[in-house]
Amino acid sequence: MKKIFFISLISSLLFAHEGHFSKDENNGKLILKKPPESLKKYYPPHSEKFEFLSNMHTMSTAFYGVQLNINDDNWERALEWAKKLLETYKETAKMVPEWKDYFDFQKADNYLKAVESRNVDMVIKASQELGKTCAKCHQDNEIAVKIYYRFPNFEKIKVEDPIEFTEMKLEEFMKKLTNSMKALNVYLSQNNTEKVQEHGINFVERARAVKETCSKCHTREQEIEAITGKDYDQALNKLEELLNSDSVDLTEVKNILPKITVTCYTCHNVHLIPAKIKSALMK
Repeated sequence: MKKIFFISLISSLLFAHEGHFSKDENNGKLILKKPPESLKKYYPPHSEKFEFLSNMHTMSTAFYGVQLNINDDNWERALEWAKKLLETYKETAKMVPEWKDYFDFQKADNYLKAVESRNVDMVIKASQELGKTCAKCHQDNEIAVKIYYRFPNFEKIKVEDPIEFTEMKLEEFMKKLTNSMKALNVYLSQNNTEKVQEHGINFVERARAVKETCSKCHTREQEIEAITGKDYDQALNKLEELLNSDSVDLTEVKNILPKITVTCYTCHNVHLIPAKIKSALMK
């Protein structure tokens, strides 16, 4: 029973922090800190090996390897994993000097000694103490690092606006797309058919350009299809057909729009918030 409890206890400790931001205890604000410059050399475009991330995975695997082998009563293998963890822990500390205070070598050494002792209670205690150092660093830095170094940089993407025939940054283009949709909704509410047609066609053309923009990052057709796929194309085609008809049915135009804007919401849920956070971190 103690061995099973050991697995459950340590796993809960290690993963309890996930998804949290660092919290400023003085005013209750959630804070994301810009990652240190020394991390840059371990991520693209400076390195494709992801050395720092690889070390995180190595430590996590080693920690769990110790737990599993103790549960199997295989202390020799558990010790091998403990040594691997200690070695990687110390190596990782040297990679990012700015985070030296997050690492506690004494607790890491105590953890190894606890495994060497083959005393489950000592290992549980040492695991808790060492795990807290990992959890603290993850709580303060994990989300910011993932967004800053692994999320795409949309500021580099340029789009050819099909209405103004000029190249512009993605953010500027998205504002024009949004304004076209807003104008369409305004004139729909005012029953101004001529303006509905004008701004509706602009919206259709810009909405189609969005799909072309996706291919700048998403190189597999299945990825693009998942969001701006057949349903999106059919809805745009239907809207264009309605707008070009001799007698525009404004009610039908209004009814087709949600089938298009659901794609906007889906894409924003995936990309918009991380993009805004990354932009803020880069300033």
